[in-house]
Amino acid sequence: MENFSLSRLYALALLEYAEERGLGECYQQVLALVISGHPTAENAPEGLREFLLEIPQNEVEHTLLTFLVMAKRHLDQLPVEIISAVPLTEAQLQKLEERLIRLVKKQLDIKTTVDPSLLGGVRIIVGNTVIDESIKRKLLDMKQAVYKGM
Repeated sequence: MENFSLSRLYALALLEYAEERGLGECYQQVLALVISGHPTAENAPEGLREFLLEIPQNEVEHTLLTFLVMAKRHLDQLPVEIISAVPLTEAQLQKLEERLIRLVKKQLDIKTTVDPSLLGGVRIIVGNTVIDESIKRKLLDMKQAVYKGM
């Protein structure tokens, strides 16, 4: 329990530190550090390294994970899942992200998934809203229209 409390306190201090220096950029740095699998002060970028050297080494990983949860709330990022029939290119993903940001006017936390059963197109889940532009959905809509017409 003491470990959790210490990590939380360090994460709160890191959140305050990050807000002074740019929360979005610091969030990205911490996320990259955690994803790398080697979340240590030595592997951190310069500004973050200075902060992490001030806390006990055995607290670093849990502090960073706790910080990510806190920072995500502060950044007010909206969870978005993009499901496509084939993997999207960076350009396609960037274009979709730009359109979605204009639509919802919030920062996004995008997760991508591939589902070949969609046949083509994409299904986008933004918060509680589903935008289904998949070929599978269009075929189902056409099928229903045909049956209604009979």
